[in-house]
Amino acid sequence: MAKFVNGAIGTFSGKVGSVIGSSWRSIHYMRGLSKKRTKPFTEGQLAQQRRFGMMGRFLLPLRGLMEIGFANLDTSRATLLNLVMARNLPAVTGEYPDFSIDYAKIAFSNGSLLQPRNVTVGIAPGVATVSWNPATNKYNGHADDEMYPLLYDHELNLFYTSDDIVLRSDGEAEIPLDADTAGHMADVWLFSTSRDGKLISETVHAGSHTLA
Repeated sequence: MAKFVNGAIGTFSGKVGSVIGSSWRSIHYMRGLSKKRTKPFTEGQLAQQRRFGMMGRFLLPLRGLMEIGFANLDTSRATLLNLVMARNLPAVTGEYPDFSIDYAKIAFSNGSLLQPRNVTVGIAPGVATVSWNPATNKYNGHADDEMYPLLYDHELNLFYTSDDIVLRSDGEAEIPLDADTAGHMADVWLFSTSRDGKLISETVHAGSHTLA
């Protein structure tokens, strides 16, 4: 791929003959047409494609949340989704083709803000209550830090979170659940951000639970 800026034919996008012009983050490129692949993929390549596909399907519904949890990442050389994928691919475990996701290794955030501590989850019909120690730290944890609880229903492949903005000082958050989640396995996570969104904590995995 060759980078160009206002070359002899100027900047352009789309296909012109055997050349494709495009741009990303105001940087213009042109490249040749892709050649049709004739060699079969190796098992290693197929395994990597399967890992990417599995993690991509898991993360894509949370694009908005990723923009909050990974707001401090440098996206000048890679997209946010690519950076988050790279962070989470090690959570795909097992041997090809029988991969699974180790949900305890999933990260929805990145940073040095005080992590939620002593996180527990209570399950009742139609609701999961996520609790934590509301104690603060004058250096990197404050009462008005916002908390982001997240629950994933394995069977429905759906994410749930609290309806309201919850602060560290609240000590708990309720996640309303649909009636058809009863009996399903779910994983729960929690992370926090400062009120201005500039400081972010790492993600805490709050375990796997059977919904009521």
